[in-house]
Amino acid sequence: MKKLSFYLSFILIFFPTNNLYAWEKVPVPNYVDKKTKSPWNFYENFEDQTLGKINLKKYHINDKGSGKKPFKIKQDANGNKFLEISVEHGWNKCCGTWVNTERAEFEVKPKKTLNKEIWYGFRMRFPESFDHINDRLLVTQFKNQFKDMKKSPLVSIHFYENGDLIDIGGDTGGIAKIKYNKSEAFTHRVSNKFYKKGDKYELYTFKIRNQFSKYARELTSSAADINFPRSFKKIHGQWNTYKFGIKNSKSDDGFIRVYINDELVLNYSGITWDWKKANYTGSHIRIGPYRDSDPLGIGYPRQSIQYDDFIVVSDKKTLDKYLN
Repeated sequence: MKKLSFYLSFILIFFPTNNLYAWEKVPVPNYVDKKTKSPWNFYENFEDQTLGKINLKKYHINDKGSGKKPFKIKQDANGNKFLEISVEHGWNKCCGTWVNTERAEFEVKPKKTLNKEIWYGFRMRFPESFDHINDRLLVTQFKNQFKDMKKSPLVSIHFYENGDLIDIGGDTGGIAKIKYNKSEAFTHRVSNKFYKKGDKYELYTFKIRNQFSKYARELTSSAADINFPRSFKKIHGQWNTYKFGIKNSKSDDGFIRVYINDELVLNYSGITWDWKKANYTGSHIRIGPYRDSDPLGIGYPRQSIQYDDFIVVSDKKTLDKYLN
């Protein structure tokens, strides 16, 4: 065994493999309650990846036929490497007997997260030449998955109306096997919607559990504890930082926090796990474009989104250390 270890060490030193890449396990701080710590704790900056290729052996691809084709490592002029994920018409078509979505996502290996606290984030860039569509485009999601799931993620970021509308939020519960309906959305959905005005996105409507969606102008002092932002700057053509804090809980100690460039754009506290008649299979953190298919059948343009510094940890302080 000693000789074998020596030869392996020799090979790695003098004949380095292109399969090595900068994935780093992140220690859980002593101040974090070990009972509630995230089941994932790692950081990935893609620096040791090979240009034009991808090594995703520590992840799952949401593959429905396109394999690794949507994923490529690229490099900025300053030498920084990043992951570019593209979606084209017909790639990873889903679902059922009729096709209505196409996607290119990868994810951490699913794990159970009930009563756990998860903080994750990344940097994301839309290239200057990015073509938005007058339809739904999701760029990330944290999803509690159940057998025969037909509900939305707990939290996601969606772009609509050629990028002018951003919807941040999701479903905190419901009957997993039943698709969207107004009754359950009233009870379980939380969401903030922002419209683009000039060089800013301004809060347009908000939705909390057991309430209909309300216009931002209806916010009063009685709603001050909701702590909604009024606006944040546009987010195209440059690297921007996205941070998510989640606690899955059947009680009021649950929460969802979303930050864009350290501006709080969703701040929900309360029940985040109110599922009925559901067979829980695990939670998924997914990154990459997921969009509706062109209803005309012509096909939407190719869309490529760039990601870097992907991290999942157990507390915000650690997340900030890596992403600030």
